[in-house]
Amino acid sequence: RRDRELLKEKRRRHQELFAEQKKRRLLPEAVLQELQELQDVSARPKGKAKRKCRRRKARGARVSGIYISLTRTKGNYVAVCLKDHSVTGLHQQLAKDFLNAQLYGPHTNRVQANEFFSLANKRAAVKKAAVQFVDKSWAQDKKEKAARFKKRWLA
Repeated sequence: RRDRELLKEKRRRHQELFAEQKKRRLLPEAVLQELQELQDVSARPKGKAKRKCRRRKARGARVSGIYISLTRTKGNYVAVCLKDHSVTGLHQQLAKDFLNAQLYGPHTNRVQANEFFSLANKRAAVKKAAVQFVDKSWAQDKKEKAARFKKRWLA
């Protein structure tokens, strides 16, 4: 039990140290100081802010609270949304169209399943292959070979 408590304490200390190091590595000291000051300002009692809210409510303006922006930008940078989220939908639609054209477009020699896999051939008295050829010229060749095959074995 004592070992478990020691492990918990050690893990907690390690996690705190990690968080501290990460904070130090990410932000320069000046920015950290500024953030600390802003947190101190927001932690103060908001008596003046409440009075301002009451005044604004009396005027009819909606106030949901005080918003303090903690983000800073270096230089003249502006955040711009370049492309809409519909681009992914467009890519998906293009991919579907491509697959549809490749699988079901002209020159694909595709037929319906009941024509391609003929169960009647398997259930017939004379057993044949269940798979039929797609191309009509291949089917003619196959029929001729089958006729020759039958003649050879039946004669």
